[in-house]
Amino acid sequence: MKKRLFYVLAGSLLLAACGSSDSNDPPATGNLPATADVVTVGPVTGFGSIHSNGIHFGTHSATVMMDGESAILSDLKVGMIVSIHGTVNQATGAAEAHQIRFMDDAEGPITAMNRVTNRFEVLGQTVLFDELTVVDGATLDTLANGNMVQVSGQWRSQERIQATHIERKANAYADGMKLEVKGQISGLDPGTQHFNIGTQLCNYAGATLQLGGAALADGMYVEVSSNSPMSNGDMVLDRIQLHDRDRDRDQTCTSDCNFELEGFVTSFTSSTEFEVDGQPVTTTASTTYVNGTVDTLAIDVRLAVNGTLDTNGVLVADRIVFRLPSLIEIEADVEAINAAENSFTLLGINVTTDEFTLFRDHSAIDAPVFGFEDLAVGARVEVRAYLDGVNVIATRVERDDADDTVTLMAPVEAIAQPSLTLLGMTVTSDQDTVFQNFVQEVIDADAFFSLVVIDDLVRAEGTYDGTSILADQLFLRECESSCL
Repeated sequence: MKKRLFYVLAGSLLLAACGSSDSNDPPATGNLPATADVVTVGPVTGFGSIHSNGIHFGTHSATVMMDGESAILSDLKVGMIVSIHGTVNQATGAAEAHQIRFMDDAEGPITAMNRVTNRFEVLGQTVLFDELTVVDGATLDTLANGNMVQVSGQWRSQERIQATHIERKANAYADGMKLEVKGQISGLDPGTQHFNIGTQLCNYAGATLQLGGAALADGMYVEVSSNSPMSNGDMVLDRIQLHDRDRDRDQTCTSDCNFELEGFVTSFTSSTEFEVDGQPVTTTASTTYVNGTVDTLAIDVRLAVNGTLDTNGVLVADRIVFRLPSLIEIEADVEAINAAENSFTLLGINVTTDEFTLFRDHSAIDAPVFGFEDLAVGARVEVRAYLDGVNVIATRVERDDADDTVTLMAPVEAIAQPSLTLLGMTVTSDQDTVFQNFVQEVIDADAFFSLVVIDDLVRAEGTYDGTSILADQLFLRECESSCL
């Protein structure tokens, strides 16, 4: 019964998210109840209601909690990982949020910034960033060691955080600022009253313990916080609070619950025993797969899971969607819009959006509510996307301020020095073009064209005359851990 219920929900949510259908008739619900509970855990992809994991929730009756404290909807930001508990009207597909929860992963100073591997540390936790990371108060290029940041993300293997949202709170630490991090205790030493969270050494001599009667122990998952400055590298704790890691973001969901989760495979034993973002998951013979097969499941694979929680708290997957890498980058002016197809054109390239596309206004307008319907011909946008066959599917659309330079990154389709073709667009170089190889060394034109082959990823910046791009820069790029 629960599996049938979830498939009906999936159809209803698609109607709610996309706002169109081939039929005016509501989905058949038979003898199912008028509404059904649903929980989704993933990044916020838009507002004007709240959008997460392809579901558009109304928020008229929603309560918002941020790190255990009451908040309002406008406190949330695109990219933050939230858990949303709501109901879906099975006749209309309309979804309504009742409770929205947000819990950050770390708040503190950036250390060990590494732009080669796209990572840094915050209070002993390794934070990874990529082309889909949303940054407020800075850009990925301007974030620097010492900046005070709040990080929200998805857990990966080896206790790493894949940041989906980073907010720079200040350029540097100042007395009284809050330091906070979540993680597992290791190296507990009751004699010196120290332990580690990741690589961060913590002094808990003066800390208030909120452990529900339990004693501190290695392996315990906690949130530690401090309003004191670091002392010789030690984080001087004010409070230690016990958390159930698997339920930090899904406290609203009871057993036998319709559940949707986006994240990375953090532990993998087999296709019937693995974890996503710390949540146990299993599959069955009836599980369906999109953009892959059961053999695609592996550690650190990014995916979304739809299913139900069983009585043991295991997510039984009905459907798994593998997230394809966002190899495509386009920054240019919108040339045409097709509202019926939820698509638009720039640089002569048709880009399609779907219910999972993240929309954000990064222009001087800084509109808190921004979506497909706010796009306009002539507007400057930056798109990250993946290729589904020959179709360009946007994972992220940002409105930017006007600029004369365009950017196009895509696999190479044809080569004829001094030109190459990317997504059907001719990109031509001249004597002023700067070239880079895969390790970001400057090379000359002959060296570049001797290296580049079909399907290599090339990033071009230059000027667009309406038919082709004259490149100021042509860079070879690889997309192993990210596509920045």
